[in-house]
This record gives sequence, structure tokens and C-alpha cells, in this order.
Amino acid sequence: MSEMSSRGRPRLQRSADLWTQRSLRRCLLAWAGRTAESVAGIFSSFPAGPEWILFPYYHWVLDDERESFSRQLRSLRHWGDFITLDEAVAALGSSSGLGGRYFCLTFDDGFRNWITNAVPVLKELGIAAAFFFPTKYVGLDVDADWEQIAPFYQHSYSTYGRFFEFVTWEDCRRIAAAGFTVGSHTHSHVRLSQLPPSEAEEELTLSKQIIEKELGVPCRHFCCPWGQPGKDFDPATHPELARRLGYVSFLTTQEGANYSGQSPFHIRRNDVAPGQGPLLFRYRLLHSQRCLLRGHRELEDHKI
Repeated sequence: MSEMSSRGRPRLQRSADLWTQRSLRRCLLAWAGRTAESVAGIFSSFPAGPEWILFPYYHWVLDDERESFSRQLRSLRHWGDFITLDEAVAALGSSSGLGGRYFCLTFDDGFRNWITNAVPVLKELGIAAAFFFPTKYVGLDVDADWEQIAPFYQHSYSTYGRFFEFVTWEDCRRIAAAGFTVGSHTHSHVRLSQLPPSEAEEELTLSKQIIEKELGVPCRHFCCPWGQPGKDFDPATHPELARRLGYVSFLTTQEGANYSGQSPFHIRRNDVAPGQGPLLFRYRLLHSQRCLLRGHRELEDHKI
């Protein structure tokens, strides 16, 4: 794939591309923040309890991040086992408890580097993952379909000045055929909290129907764009909407671990990136022991 299209929109392919449009001040601030978090990673620890599930979530794996992504996943095997999203949902609802310490990988937003960089590493290591994409953008070209794509970048990735390519339906079929989970990230990548109830229902319904028609597999899992309760979705109504429409899970971006008895309609996840070094990755995954303890203390809020 060429870095530039014929119309000149630069593609995001390498980790260095993430910083090309940022000012020196912003780059220095980001470097200082990552350095501080890396130091904090020394003191971040996994939960001491015998049973928990952590959901690391990624958005992309760039061309020069495959090796660091592989190292991250191999390091997690020292702390727990990898399971599928279906297995995680079943474990949360099991009366006998989770049965161990687990990681469940997820990916958001539908970028084509999933198929070129993430999937080969996952297959090599034999690790399961779930991929969530907004169906409106599948197969669109950054240049030819820019008017349709522009809102996605204005809302999500405007600071980069470069653009990810989206997966095609053939890419999605290859992901599903390889045994990975595929799920809905709405149709248009919108904040559910900003929609009237009928439009929110349409976003969840349409994306589910399109995925099942295009891929020929059930779409059972929903991942909420942005995903913060009370800001991006209403925890009192939208998870129940997903349940009513036939989904068996509702994934958020609220940080923390997941424990036995927690509802699969409020799954907590921790944001990580494939280019992070071991200490920064450790910090971002754990966000200090406080986020894990907080997840346990708030368990009663999200019981099944």
C-alpha cells in the first residue's frame, strides 16, 4: 500500500506518522506524560485475587509495531490466559466463578491494519480477539469517499493529520473465517447519548443486520463508541436496548477489572497501544491498582 493516494491524503502506516502534524510543544508534553506513566508502571501490579478478567483494547497495529505488539501479548501470558469474548461472557455469568485470571483482547474502529498487522501476530501466537467496526465505513476509500469518511475523522482522529484505511468486507470475512469474534460498533460511530431513542435503536439494529448479512455469522456483541457511562451512553437504557435487540454483551471504556457476577452488559476495558514499551504498557493496562480495586468495589452497581 502506498503512503500517499493519487489525491495526496497521507496514510497512517508507521508510529512516527502519529506525530507529524503535532506541534513541538504537544510532542514534548506527550513525551513527558509517557515518561511519567512509564515510571508509574514500575509500581503498577496485577490484582492479587485468584479470579479476574482484564479487557485490553486496541485501535490499530501500525507497520512498525508488530514486534512490540507481539512482545506485549507474550508478556501477558505470565499473568493469565487469553480467552474469547464468548468465554468471558459465560465466565461472568457462571455461578461457580470465573475459574482463573484472564485477558480478552478487543479492537475498535475498523482499520485495515488489523488484517495486515494484528491478525498475523494473533494467529502466530494462537490468541483470540474480538473486532468491532462501524459498518458505515467498511470498504470506503479515504480519497474517493472522503465526504462520508470526514465526520469520522473530525470526531475521532483529527489531530493526526493522516488517515487510516478502513477494512473491506472481504477483510472482515477473513477475520471471521480465522475464528475471531466480530461485533458491532454502531453503524455510524456515534455517541448514543446524543441520539433520540429511535435513532439509537436504528444504529444497533442496522449494524447487526449488515454484519450478519455480509459475514454470515451471528453478531452477538456490542461495543459502545467512546464508551464512557453517563457521557457517551446512558447506563440505565442503552445496555438494556442492546440486550433487547439480541446482543449478549455491552462493552464500555470504563477502566478496571471484571469480576464474577458482573453484568456482561457493563464490561470494563483498559485502553492500550501496540507501540508502548513494557512499563508504559503495564501502566496503561493497569492504570495503577486503584482502577482494579475500584472495579471490584463498584461491582454491586452492575450485577447481573
